Amino acid sequence: MKNIGFIGLGSMGRGMCDNLIRKGYPVSAYDINRASLDAFRDRAFQAKSNLDVFIASDVTFLSLPSSAVVESVVADFLKHGVAGKTVIDASTSFPESTKALYAAFREQGGQFIDAPLLGGPADTAAGNAPCMISGDQDAVQAVQPIVASFADPIHYFGAIGSAHTVKLAMNFTGLMYATLLAQMFPLMEKMGIDTQNLYQAMNDKTFGNGVFKFYAPKFVNKNYHLDFKLELALKDMQYVKRLYDQYNCPAFLLDGGLNLMREAVKEGRGERDMSEVAAVMYEYLGLNTGEDHQAEPKQAAAP
Repeated sequence: MKNIGFIGLGSMGRGMCDNLIRKGYPVSAYDINRASLDAFRDRAFQAKSNLDVFIASDVTFLSLPSSAVVESVVADFLKHGVAGKTVIDASTSFPESTKALYAAFREQGGQFIDAPLLGGPADTAAGNAPCMISGDQDAVQAVQPIVASFADPIHYFGAIGSAHTVKLAMNFTGLMYATLLAQMFPLMEKMGIDTQNLYQAMNDKTFGNGVFKFYAPKFVNKNYHLDFKLELALKDMQYVKRLYDQYNCPAFLLDGGLNLMREAVKEGRGERDMSEVAAVMYEYLGLNTGEDHQAEPKQAAAP
């Protein structure tokens, strides 16, 4: 049985690592947050650094907040030497960065695979989070039984970076629909519409998809329970913007969503849930945001 390394024990990484241990894999783990690492005391070897995890492992998983962090961590691996080693990036990363890291690994005789997940922490903990995976097919086939410890189904998308691209496409579609709803429901409340009734009317075959069912109740009930940090949603959409920019193509609708997310982050909401973009709209419209700490209503800029 291969030795497994796991770096990044946050809301998603915690469930992945837990399932790997449950399946009987010997795991070395590390997280810069000591409390996150302590949760695996007596269950996994607690390494002192990212590099210690990599050295002790045949296959190392990464679940990190951004490509910049992934690049920093992997740079130490490349300095040490990666021949015969496999790194699987389960983060939501920028595809062009993923391709560059793959090339550097292959040059030294190592393997780099991208395998981001859909769903949330509960799906990951349950071991049934859908996974997109890409990279050299033989390398992917070799690790697929390991990935299956926490992912189901697993979809192979071909050349390296494809899985990260598909994950961004899915987040792009879902988050833009969410930001649309975050603007629509506050406006309807401002105009005197019963938004609870509106939600029930829209929650049918036409509008009642997974994104609607997940976000619309948060917006209508003004219950911004933390599921997905706004700062991470913004990061993902900035990656999508970079993909458009590399083709010198305007992003149109994405730009509006980005502006709303940036406004929410500027207000200090980055560590809170993505759904708090709706609170920004409630503020602009002079309505109660549903938060304990009420801010003064904003005045919309003149057209």
